[in-house]
Amino acid sequence: MRKVELVADGDVISYMFKCTPLGDSYAELIGTRPTGITLLAVSESRQGVVYSNWGMTKLKDLDAFLGNFVLLESNAEIANVCGGLLGRCKQIGRALSWPDAWAAATAIWLDVPLVTHDRDLERVPDLRVLTLHEHWEVREEGIGERMGGPLWLSQRSPEYHHENVRW
Repeated sequence: MRKVELVADGDVISYMFKCTPLGDSYAELIGTRPTGITLLAVSESRQGVVYSNWGMTKLKDLDAFLGNFVLLESNAEIANVCGGLLGRCKQIGRALSWPDAWAAATAIWLDVPLVTHDRDLERVPDLRVLTLHEHWEVREEGIGERMGGPLWLSQRSPEYHHENVRW
């Protein structure tokens, strides 16, 4: 299975699927690099199609589009990173959705950049970001050092090898 170089969040996937100008710009930014998506990004995409009553044709189009990405497996270690991230953000009064936190945690765990247009993910420690936003802030004081160490609660498993499944 191929290793991913990027993780894309749900907003970027949505912009690209809808062929918006922003989506076209993100598609160009990603280029041909193998890009992973989380199960929560898939869920967000499907929710949008169902909510908008786009029907079976659009749902099939979505499935075909998602086939361009690597569906990333979830594991307990990514869950630990996500829980740590959500907890730390809550401690300092920052809201972060589960899908955004899961995408960030997955990118952190895989040690690859997250492609996002979501400013809620600004200043997350250990998160490398690929975005079209200008003046993206890299780190927020207090999430990392002041809160006591890394975002994950256990050590990274040496046997974790970017094991991905194809959509």
